[in-house]
Amino acid sequence: MLRRLAILIGLAVSLAACEETTGDYVTVTGGGFLFNYRLAEATYGLVATARRTVPPGTVFIADFENPEGGPPLTVELVSREKQRRFALNSPPIKNVVADTPYTVTLTLKTPEGAVIETHETTYTSKIGSSVLPEKPLTIGPGYTKNPDLKE
Repeated sequence: MLRRLAILIGLAVSLAACEETTGDYVTVTGGGFLFNYRLAEATYGLVATARRTVPPGTVFIADFENPEGGPPLTVELVSREKQRRFALNSPPIKNVVADTPYTVTLTLKTPEGAVIETHETTYTSKIGSSVLPEKPLTIGPGYTKNPDLKE
């Protein structure tokens, strides 16, 4: 039963407001919210695909709007030689509200700090954080049942 619910929640995640944005170096081609029911955790991410060779050492900076308010959650990735796909994921987030757009800004910088290009997009989830359990159902790398949960 819980497995079916986890699958349904995974399927309910939406990319509804994802606009594809294109620059000289990359196109934002995907992203959205991920609700992991077993871990009682939500995150969101962004995927960019190279349109042309991205110089090695280019710094990708994603600023994820924090659903709890306050400053954005910032994640960085340094490109490698011949890398074509760039995925950046937020740390765990709380208080996602269904049908609310959340902004993500992607900035590409040279290793020296000069801005190459910037992309802004929004992601909207069809479900909110309220679908997640209060405590993780499983713990550890092997998805061991959480001993704190009562049957």
